[in-house]
Amino acid sequence: MPGSIWIFLCCASEAYIRAYESGRRNPKQKSLEALAQALAVNVEVLSNSDFDGVKAMHRLFQVFRQYSGDLFECQDKDGTDMVGIRFGTLTLMRSWMERYKEYTEEVEQCNSIKDIKQRGEALLAAEAKFNWWMDTYPDSDSDLFGQEIQRKHDQFMDQLGLNPKDPE
Repeated sequence: MPGSIWIFLCCASEAYIRAYESGRRNPKQKSLEALAQALAVNVEVLSNSDFDGVKAMHRLFQVFRQYSGDLFECQDKDGTDMVGIRFGTLTLMRSWMERYKEYTEEVEQCNSIKDIKQRGEALLAAEAKFNWWMDTYPDSDSDLFGQEIQRKHDQFMDQLGLNPKDPE
């Protein structure tokens, strides 16, 4: 039974896992880390999967402050007014942007498929692949290299006293 494999890998009972899934219990950080490792996903996927618009805004505020955010007004390709956010120091965004470009190219290829059923299946597969990349990030040496660059930059900013997350 597949569920018993996860229980073994997580070192948690089936009852505990069901309680976590149903929201009756909240796992401790150590348990979350074990579950994430067993599922081969980032712990953030498990600990922060459900949040509303207000919580999303607060997370954006945190990233905005920590990584020198800049808001700007723009329009999408259909002329709809939008607000964009630029991050001056978040070098990790480069790998996300590169992967997003690959995803949009895949979507364009999928949209050229004539058969509606095959197109739908291809679009779902492309989306699932992109979501998997986000859920398992980092997943390559280049991503780890980007994390190292960001960590060093943050340390340097801390030493200069210029890191907004450290007001001292």
